[in-house]
Amino acid sequence: MNVEANNQTFPRKLTVVEKKILFSVLPENKPGYKAYRDKIDKLSVIGFGRFGGTNLVLGEKGTKPDLSVSSAPIFAIGLIETNIGKFDVLIHEEDDNEIEYDISPSCLSVNENDFQILNCKTYSDWFPGKPSPVDGSEIREVVIAANRFVLAISTVQKKIWLFEYDTGVNHLIPLTNFYNELMRVKNIRDPETALKPQLFFGQLNLYSDSDLKEALLKYDKYMHKLKLPSDIKTEAPEKSKKGFLKIFSRGKN
Repeated sequence: MNVEANNQTFPRKLTVVEKKILFSVLPENKPGYKAYRDKIDKLSVIGFGRFGGTNLVLGEKGTKPDLSVSSAPIFAIGLIETNIGKFDVLIHEEDDNEIEYDISPSCLSVNENDFQILNCKTYSDWFPGKPSPVDGSEIREVVIAANRFVLAISTVQKKIWLFEYDTGVNHLIPLTNFYNELMRVKNIRDPETALKPQLFFGQLNLYSDSDLKEALLKYDKYMHKLKLPSDIKTEAPEKSKKGFLKIFSRGKN
């Protein structure tokens, strides 16, 4: 049964303009994002998300948005520049065959024949070795697994993401939980540092690649967001290996 709300009737198809904006942050040349395009093509807008307004949910016809659970992690974001103004777009990860999205301001009244995308700034476009796709600034890269995963950090945009070679997807990582694991890795307990994740980007040079890699693996272990392969390990410090050999040698005498 169709449900009408705030001049919208659900379920409904995405408008041409909505689809163009959503697809602009889902690069077709990357298989992980292409798969998302295909999913979106098969779904309908089934209602508002928990925030209403421009917060909407895609799903199967005949279903209603499940507002009893919190929003899924963010999958893609971007700033879209068009001939009629700028739009912020946000797409969440698929959860139980639902995809939450937000296009702000609303584009429902935009005539598709008068609409043209001029530019799109999105982290989805990033590849290792490239500057920030948002502002061209430098990106710190940490190899998590050669030719498999690279951790990327933008100190200017204050963003963290993990690039996956197989899919081309840049998985956005929330700062707070990652920072908490980094503080555990470094055994930092001073609340003036440990409880202030906003310090991270300004103090990035204090952390080695090994620190950041270990923090990422611990973050994934406890939060289960990235589902990294279990064969990716942190490198044991050289001094620890030597210490073990000394203890072992003593045991033989």
